[in-house]
Amino acid sequence: MGGATDTRGHDGHRGRTAGGLLEIKVSAATATPGEQNVTPSPGLPGWRRWLAAIGLVLVLACLLPPLSALARRYVFAESIQFSAFAMAGPALIVLGAPWRLLRLSGPAGRLAAAHRGNRSFLRAGIFLLAFIGVCLAWRLPPVMDALARQPALVVAEAVTLLAAGAALWLEIVDSPPVAPRLPRPQRAAVAALAMWSIWIVAYVLGSASHAVFSAYDAAGSGLGAVADQEIAVGVVWAVAGCCFVPVVMANMLGWLSGGEDADEEFQRVFRDENERATVRGWGTRPRPRRRPTSSA
Repeated sequence: MGGATDTRGHDGHRGRTAGGLLEIKVSAATATPGEQNVTPSPGLPGWRRWLAAIGLVLVLACLLPPLSALARRYVFAESIQFSAFAMAGPALIVLGAPWRLLRLSGPAGRLAAAHRGNRSFLRAGIFLLAFIGVCLAWRLPPVMDALARQPALVVAEAVTLLAAGAALWLEIVDSPPVAPRLPRPQRAAVAALAMWSIWIVAYVLGSASHAVFSAYDAAGSGLGAVADQEIAVGVVWAVAGCCFVPVVMANMLGWLSGGEDADEEFQRVFRDENERATVRGWGTRPRPRRRPTSSA
C-alpha cells in the first residue's frame, strides 16, 4: 500500500509497461528503408580496374588526330566523338572507379555518404534531365556545324558530356566507394530513359531525306550527305544500346532473382525516403477507458 509501483509485466521482465507496450529504438542503419547495404563495397575485380584506363584512352583518341580531323568532315565521325564523350567514356570510367588513382578518394567518399543518406528518385531524375539536355544541345544542327568550323569547341563538348554522363552513371552502377541507392527497377528505368532519349534525337536528325548539316563535306569521298547521316544514326544507336541495355537487363534480372515482392518494391518508389522507422511493442492494446458513472 502506497509503495513504489512495480513495472514488471506478466512475463516478469522489466521494461514493459502495465499497458503491455514497449517501444524499441532502431538504429538508422537498419531502420531506414533501403539502408541494408550500408557496409562498404568489396574491392573491384582486377579486370574492372582496366576499364577506366580504356575509357580515358578512348576519350583522348577522340580528341587527337586522325579522328579529330575526320570529325570536322564526316557526321558519322563526329557521332563517334559524341558517343565516346557522352556514353562509352563515362561508363568505362565510372565502372573502373579510378578515384584513388586520380586522388579523388575524398570527394568520392563524401559522395558515397550523400548517396547513403538520399535514395530519392528526384536526385537521379535531375541528373537524367541534365544528361538529356546536354546531349540534345550538342546534337542540334547549328551546334554541330559550329563544331566542324571551330575545332576548339570539341574540348567544351568533351568536358560537359563527360561530366553529365559520369553523374548519370554514378546513379545506376556501382563505383566503389560510391554505390547507387535507387532500387533496381528505378535504375533500369533511368538507364532505359537515357537510351531512348539518345535514340530519339539520333532518329530525328538522321531520318531527313536531305542534308541537315551544312558544314560537313563528305561528297569528295564518294559518301553522300544523307548516307553519312544514316551511318551516324547507326553509330549512336549501337553505342547507346551497348552501354545501357546491359544495365537494364542486369538490374531487372537482379531484381527478379532477388525474391522480393514486386508490389512492395514499387511501393518504395512513392514512400518517404527519409522516414526514420521505430518498432513499437507487441503487447496487448490498451483497453479503452470507461466513462465514469454517477453513483446514485
